[in-house]
Amino acid sequence: MSNVSSTENIISRLAAQADAMGRLAQDSGAFAAVVASFESKDANAFRWVLERQEMLPYCELICEWVRIKLCALRCIEICRPLPEKTTKLPSLQQFARAVADLSAKEEPLRRLVDAVACGDGNVYHAILEELRLTEFCQLLCHWICAIGYRRICEVVCRVQPPIFVDPVHEIRAAGKVLAELVANEKAFSAIEKAAIGINCEVLRSAITQAGFIRGCEVICRLICTWRCVRVCREFCEVFPIAVLRGALAVEEAQNFALAARQLAGHPRALYDLVNAVQTGNVETYRGIIARFGFGPYCWQVCSWICTVSCSEFCFCVCPPPGIHPWFTTVGYFDIYADINPATGKTNKSLPFASLGTGGGPNYAFHGALQLGGFCPIDSPTAPGVQMKYRFLYDSGGGPKPITGNLVSPVKAGDRQILWPTMDLAGKANAVLAPIFQDVIIQSSPIPPDPVPPTVGATWVGPAPHYIAPDPTTGWVAVDPNAVGGGFATLLGLDSAQVVSGGVPPDVPAGTLPPAAQKAGKDISITFEAARVTASTADFSNGLSKIHINNWVELIELNFAEFATGCCTPIDKILSVQFTVDHEEMDSGSWGLGITSCALPPVGLNITPHLGDPGVTLTARGGSGTIVEDTSGWSNCSYTVTLGARAGLTTGLRDNEGRSEQLTFAICGH
Repeated sequence: MSNVSSTENIISRLAAQADAMGRLAQDSGAFAAVVASFESKDANAFRWVLERQEMLPYCELICEWVRIKLCALRCIEICRPLPEKTTKLPSLQQFARAVADLSAKEEPLRRLVDAVACGDGNVYHAILEELRLTEFCQLLCHWICAIGYRRICEVVCRVQPPIFVDPVHEIRAAGKVLAELVANEKAFSAIEKAAIGINCEVLRSAITQAGFIRGCEVICRLICTWRCVRVCREFCEVFPIAVLRGALAVEEAQNFALAARQLAGHPRALYDLVNAVQTGNVETYRGIIARFGFGPYCWQVCSWICTVSCSEFCFCVCPPPGIHPWFTTVGYFDIYADINPATGKTNKSLPFASLGTGGGPNYAFHGALQLGGFCPIDSPTAPGVQMKYRFLYDSGGGPKPITGNLVSPVKAGDRQILWPTMDLAGKANAVLAPIFQDVIIQSSPIPPDPVPPTVGATWVGPAPHYIAPDPTTGWVAVDPNAVGGGFATLLGLDSAQVVSGGVPPDVPAGTLPPAAQKAGKDISITFEAARVTASTADFSNGLSKIHINNWVELIELNFAEFATGCCTPIDKILSVQFTVDHEEMDSGSWGLGITSCALPPVGLNITPHLGDPGVTLTARGGSGTIVEDTSGWSNCSYTVTLGARAGLTTGLRDNEGRSEQLTFAICGH
């Protein structure tokens, strides 16, 4: 219902609902159980049935369809006979005033809500006559039904459902907003004028300028209810309908679901239906209804198309409070709470098993870094405008974009696409349904998007969709179909391309390496986000210092006795020469040990201590010679192991370290 809101989104949702409901309707018992559990608000039963049918992932789609269907059928039922088209429909302002007046009278309002819930047309009409609101029968019924049922799907499709809100309280709260709006004739006139064009930006602006932004959803819902009743009344011939209750009503709904499933395979027909409802094109709408044999369901098809379109429209008019784009983490580590701004290293250990050693405290970073946070699809300050983001690093020469070979692959999230469904034989068929597709951000070249399997071919799921940052600026546009409303994993940084490293040069075992051997480096990382139409950042934050070290540990091991050859026998003395060095060894660990079947199961720990003769120990490790008296050792084979692990992490996985071993034998003393 807007030139800004996505018609493709509407069609995709309608097609997915048509297919899901059509499949569910093939099982009469499951279909009836879903409808019954919806009306009884039994979340466990609703989910149990869908789980048995392997359709739980479609819970929200199915629940929304049931809600729309029951409201359409209920309002036809209790408002029959429908008014002749010669009877003028109340204006939007008259409808708003009626809702406001009704909402102020709690006792009759509660009776009216109960009458709609029970489908009691006699009580419903009696109350309307009492309140002199009979001309609002359809409008008020759809208004009450929409509010009364809209919370149910929040309950039945969530693992931890919210508490039900009394619909009477919600209707009364909405009525107060509308009472204020009706009292402000200038504001109402501006909003009513904006509503005629069905343009979400114009309507949002009018609501904002009138000072009713807090009541935006109420106002948009009122406009949609009024417009859907008016449009469907024009589209569908007034005809008497039998009162359907109980099993007959469920059977009618099931038949409608089976009939409507054919629309899932006709996206063009759905597009034409949506366009007809949005533009009021009676001829096009009736032509499609006749072509698909939907005559008995004319009003219900219209309500379905119009309600789903309205949901998209109102999301555009009244977007939820936007989450600002924000850079928050390197791996698991929060850039402000978990990284010391003075050192650029971690300030704590985190309880994630995948890290290995907790990632700290005082660990530097290395390897491929996952930069996380959130960037929404649309701007929180300019709803409907797509967002982009980028990262820049500064190693001392000024900020530069992270792009090209600096980018390491990450899964940014998922996006929803239409993909052929699979039949019982494992073959692809012509029906399309929503499916999740991985979104990978990596450097170029980018593989092409997957081609769906042809009808009758072996079904395969979609390969990932790849995105590369702009090769010059580093900007990444958020995919408009991203699940969850945006990307949470934002980019991968191959830190070795920024701060070099590798294996340090060898030194003789037992000697110290050169001073300040192979140090790491501090860099800063800045995040920027902007509208795709903007050339400068709308949002920015960053990590002022992160210490990177991509060198591996220097470890050297030898025996002084092997100076004349590695076959020199060990008799009374073993002289172990060692060197351990790394900038981050103070937060890591290292050790020396001897193992053999002739020694205790835990072996012999010969790691030196500060003050031991013949060794030099520093924060970076140590070097020297450890002399062991082996004169009393048994004839056997022995292994000396030198292991070292520097305090380094990617933020997701810690450095595992290195080790070297030398074997010697005592064959006789």
